Amino acid sequence: MTHLKLRPMNFKILLISIFISYSCISLGYGQDSIKNHSFEYKVLLPDYVKLQFAGGIGVISPGIGYTFFKHKLDVSLFYGYIPEYFTVDDLHSVSLQFTFKFLNFKVSDNIEILPLNIGMFSHHTFGNEFWVKLPDNYPKGYYWWSPGINTGLFIGGEIKTKLLANKTPASGLAFYIRVGSRGLYIASKFGNSSIQVKDIIEFGFGVAFYR
Repeated sequence: MTHLKLRPMNFKILLISIFISYSCISLGYGQDSIKNHSFEYKVLLPDYVKLQFAGGIGVISPGIGYTFFKHKLDVSLFYGYIPEYFTVDDLHSVSLQFTFKFLNFKVSDNIEILPLNIGMFSHHTFGNEFWVKLPDNYPKGYYWWSPGINTGLFIGGEIKTKLLANKTPASGLAFYIRVGSRGLYIASKFGNSSIQVKDIIEFGFGVAFYR
């Protein structure tokens, strides 16, 4: 089988992704002081950058995103990376995620708790083995699912703080956790009772810098 060969560039790609994400916020704050800075340009800047560990995307996954409806909806795009140590080969992926934030409690001027965040995701892994369209060597309908595209649901919580607000371009730092599963895993569980719940659960946690 042919794998995606990107090993010599792995950590460079990861570091560049994080740097670009953080620079988006930094640039936005630097440009705020320029009076002729266009409104359209500000709108395109991401509202936050995230760095997530595990959670079904990758071992480490930088991401950017936007908030809508008075911070009730987050739309995020992640780049995921799993090194060869954890699998047969280095894996690279992208993940589009929608997070709905139903509850919000302001504990103090510096701390905000969001205990019920529910979301969905669509995840694509790169590589010849992770096809989206059924290869010609398989008969039509042989697989009802595609290894290249995975969708699923997750639930989690978040704590927003004002940490680093005075030392960085960000308005604050948030910490979040999430537990989820892929649609394929859930369908497999219903079709095979011997599969344990722990085997279909994906746990992740991360940090977010808000603009």
